[in-house]
Amino acid sequence: MLPWILAVLAAIVLAIPRPPAVAQDGALRYVIILSFDGLRADALRQVMPAGLLARAAYSWTAQTTLPSSTLPSHTSMLTGVGTEIHRVRFNDRARGYVAIPTVFSVVTGQGKVAAAFVNKPKLLYLARPETVARAEFLPYPAHRQEQVVREAARYLAQAQPHLLFIHVADPDDAGHSHGWMSAPYLVAVRRVPATIEMVLDVLTRMYIMDRSLLIVTADHGGHGRTHGTSDPQDMTIPWLAFGAVRPGPIPLAITTYDTAATVLAALGIPIPSSWQGNSILPIVTRQ
Repeated sequence: MLPWILAVLAAIVLAIPRPPAVAQDGALRYVIILSFDGLRADALRQVMPAGLLARAAYSWTAQTTLPSSTLPSHTSMLTGVGTEIHRVRFNDRARGYVAIPTVFSVVTGQGKVAAAFVNKPKLLYLARPETVARAEFLPYPAHRQEQVVREAARYLAQAQPHLLFIHVADPDDAGHSHGWMSAPYLVAVRRVPATIEMVLDVLTRMYIMDRSLLIVTADHGGHGRTHGTSDPQDMTIPWLAFGAVRPGPIPLAITTYDTAATVLAALGIPIPSSWQGNSILPIVTRQ
C-alpha cells in the first residue's frame, strides 16, 4: 500500500472509540456501501489485484435499472425497487426528497444510525434530513476519490454509524471527459482497489471486520462518452462484498435493488414486503 495511504489510515484510527458489542441476534453491526459512479464491471475486473479479490464474494454480471443513469440507478440501489416503482427517471437535482422509503429511513426507523457522503449533490435527494445523522456533499475535484473516502472513513471511525453510504464520482467523470475504457478512464479505475483497501484497513484497525459488510458496486457503466441506455456496457455493474463473507463468485443474478435488501438483512432488519430486491446475504455470508 502507498505510504501516504498508510499515513491517512494512522490518522483516522488515532482516537477510535471502543466498538459496541456484537448484536446478540447474529446480525452484523456495520454496513458500508461504496458506490463508484460509472464503474464498468469489466474495467474493474481487469485491474483487481488477486489478493484483494480473494477476500471478496463477487459478481461481474450484476445489472442496474433503466435509465442507467446516476440518480435513477442510485434511487433503485437505495430504495429496493426499480424505476417503474420509484419513478425517478430524471438525472438532475430535484426539489425536496424522494417520496418512498429508503435504506436510510428504514434503518433510522429501527433506532439505528445512517449517514451518507456523496460526490454529487443530486444524491442528497435520497437522504431526507431526518433519516440520516449526517449527509455531506464533498465537492472535491475530479480524480481525488481518496479524499472522499478518507472523510467518510474518519466519520466511520469516530461516529460508528450502522449504515454508511459513500459515493465516488471519478470513473464517471473520466468516462464523460475521455470515454469509457479510454486510457484516462482506466487510470481512474486503477485507483479503485486502493480505495477499497483504505476502507478495509480502517475496519481492520477498528477490530470490526467480522461484524461488518462492505458492499462495493456502481450505479451504471458506460460506452463512448455516455450511458443511460439498455446497452449491456451501460447496464452491467460490479457487485462485491467484503468483511464477514464467504469469498468466491456469487452464483446468482444480482440487480442493483438487491443492495438495499442485503443492507437490511445484514443489520437484522425486516425487508419491506413492497421491495423488489432480495437479500444476497445467505449466499455471501460465512456459514
